[in-house]
Amino acid sequence: MGTALVVENSPHWHLGRIEAWLADTGLEPVVVRPYDGDSLDASGHAAIIALGGGRGVDWTPELTKLLRTAVAEHTPTLAFCSSARALATDFGGVVTPVERFAPGPRLVARRDAAADDPLFGLAPMALDVVWWRHEDLTELPPEAQLLGASPHGVPEIFRIGDRAWGIQSHIEFDSTMVVKLGGEEELGQRVDMIADYIDQTWRPIIARFTALATGRVAGTPLPILGQ
Repeated sequence: MGTALVVENSPHWHLGRIEAWLADTGLEPVVVRPYDGDSLDASGHAAIIALGGGRGVDWTPELTKLLRTAVAEHTPTLAFCSSARALATDFGGVVTPVERFAPGPRLVARRDAAADDPLFGLAPMALDVVWWRHEDLTELPPEAQLLGASPHGVPEIFRIGDRAWGIQSHIEFDSTMVVKLGGEEELGQRVDMIADYIDQTWRPIIARFTALATGRVAGTPLPILGQ
């Protein structure tokens, strides 16, 4: 039904559980690994998924160009973690180092502006994520729409244009990936404890993204009050 270009910025970062979700919807991932010399060319792909692990890498300019072009061409795009920050900063967002690296499960609160968003309009008001980063996007660019934030107001989910979404935290992590990234087993166990919640809340979001990419929907209709 279509393919999604998946940018794997590190051998330690991969699609994780998102791969199974994509398989269920028929959107085939085509993985490129710029750390192995793969070029970032989205030609012919229905969507782009840019993963984390790309902080300060040699191909950052190429990745930024890919994301900027996706916004201009209205290509459905999901940018996670460092890729989300690359997307935001290219349009004028501000990134600062985190004061304390404290990875683990978190809740993100959906903002009212998400009500008519094609992906997050039907999402729960609180979404489970896994926090793992050394930088924070602390200020969104002027044209970005804030869709979700941490309890302390840090932008977590945003959209630039009509089809490019940035998500600062992770939904793909499981205990195996956490341990390979250097986390303790106890942290991996805590991440696995929220696996069902992540599946329940994020699988439908990925399904809506896939439907948007393959042209099966034009957006999410607003509910009719009183029915």
